[in-house]
Amino acid sequence: NDVETTGGGPSPDLNRHKESLENFPLATLRYVGSLERDGQIWAIIISPDSLIYKIQVGNYIGQNYVKITNISDSKVDISALVPNGMGGWIERVAGLSLIE
Repeated sequence: NDVETTGGGPSPDLNRHKESLENFPLATLRYVGSLERDGQIWAIIISPDSLIYKIQVGNYIGQNYVKITNISDSKVDISALVPNGMGGWIERVAGLSLIE
């Protein structure tokens, strides 16, 4: 599911304020459950320093401009922007599976 671009495709917002979970490598974050209230859904993420975070679609986690695109009971869908080596970016779509 890679989308390759050179200059005109997706690119990260370098001026955006970094969120707390962007300080950790994605592989160190654990998805442990979800919460739903009044039609809003949150993913519960535990960081490597054992802190618990509630995140929603649109939040960022990990170190490669990883954006939350969907939250379900079993996984969190993510979209990451990584350099393509030609001055542009590739969008990689993946997911974090629930850890029980």
